[in-house]
Amino acid sequence: MKRFPHLKRYVREHPDNKMAWYLLGKEYEADGQPGKANYCFNRAQEVYEAYEHAHVPEDILAEYEQKLHEAAQRREKSRSKRRAWLLAAALLLLIGFRYAEAPGISAPRLSAEIEVSSEPPTEVFTAAEADEPSSIAAAAAGYLQDGRDVKASVLGMERQGKWLMWREGLPIAAEVEAGEAAGESVLRSYDPKTCDCEAKLTGKQRKAARAWMREQESLAALASAIGSYRAGGEGIPKQMAELNRPFPDNVLSGSTPVMRRSFPALAASLKREAYGQAAKPIASGSGRPVSPTTLGGAPYLSEPLEIVVDRSRHRLAVVSGSVLLRSYEVGLGGAKTPTGTFVVSDKVVNPNGRSDGEFGSRGMQLSDTDYAIHGTDEPGSIGGDESHGCVRMNKADIEELFDLVPAGTRVTLADDVLPEEIVVPKQRFKSEQRQDQTNDRKVYKWLN
Repeated sequence: MKRFPHLKRYVREHPDNKMAWYLLGKEYEADGQPGKANYCFNRAQEVYEAYEHAHVPEDILAEYEQKLHEAAQRREKSRSKRRAWLLAAALLLLIGFRYAEAPGISAPRLSAEIEVSSEPPTEVFTAAEADEPSSIAAAAAGYLQDGRDVKASVLGMERQGKWLMWREGLPIAAEVEAGEAAGESVLRSYDPKTCDCEAKLTGKQRKAARAWMREQESLAALASAIGSYRAGGEGIPKQMAELNRPFPDNVLSGSTPVMRRSFPALAASLKREAYGQAAKPIASGSGRPVSPTTLGGAPYLSEPLEIVVDRSRHRLAVVSGSVLLRSYEVGLGGAKTPTGTFVVSDKVVNPNGRSDGEFGSRGMQLSDTDYAIHGTDEPGSIGGDESHGCVRMNKADIEELFDLVPAGTRVTLADDVLPEEIVVPKQRFKSEQRQDQTNDRKVYKWLN
């Protein structure tokens, strides 16, 4: 079976497109064929140098060209896993041959012919790993796929181990916008490895970036709640109220303005996804996108929210895929706190009948066990191993967690899986329009 047929065909048809040569070279590099990769990189020239921060490997080219015919006859090596951003680039080739461009290099882009709303945003956002050229390149490719003639800001997240840190006030790692000439777009990277520069933000831009991050958190909570509701055999909810009910049907603790505004579009999108239907391109003008201020129109945090507890570091994190949204200090029980995977079953307000009891103002039971994540009337125990196995949290932390994650959320307890850093914003996530979530019919006897 031929490898990368769409890229190869496009390069044959557009031999002067240096971005295409660069992308084909990355495919060969990922496939373990350095000779072919270097040939493509030489054809890419300044595009290669812009993304790789290195000179083109010309010393290898002469030897490679002598062996090109022989190499072409060899059986291609077995498929290796490619980088996710290269898959995204290949997808862009399939849907219209639109590319991200390196700084100062222009590429064709599709202009939006139909506005998605009567008041379209003047700036859109996305996020990517900071100081990682391939991640920034993928975001730039997303700009071309989006098709709207607005500036896009890429917020940079620092990597710590396997996690990308969703900190308050993320800096802008790159900006993409339409060029001066028709059909051009320009990528400005603020990578400290290549320039002593940073984005100059106005107060309005900082406010917009913070609002975008809060919006993504609301959308992630809502999408996770819809997923939990559906997993319970109820299908896709028809109304927001189906997720925000009194105990014990309180999938969510309440709602936010973003949730209420976005529910119809998000539920419809998830329903199409459940039936295997492709998402509608934002530039097609077919309906309001779920998140108009996000590059591509879809929520940035696409993976369900999960809770991860690190017993060795006394940390509890809320994550979406590899993005770490929150990390709290917690109290545990040492070896009494189990490892393994659970789900949030009961979500209860005032599990002891009052907000200052031994379980505090909120409790979330872990599956059908006597373990729970709850508040405490012993705040001095946070950071230690004084519980009988449960996860203790400070009042502000447990109340934010209760609002953020829905019933049915996956909870994993393990050792050495989270960074030490605590990640908590100044403005906490807080829901509104709450229903009665107390449970007067049961006395909870968690292990505390």
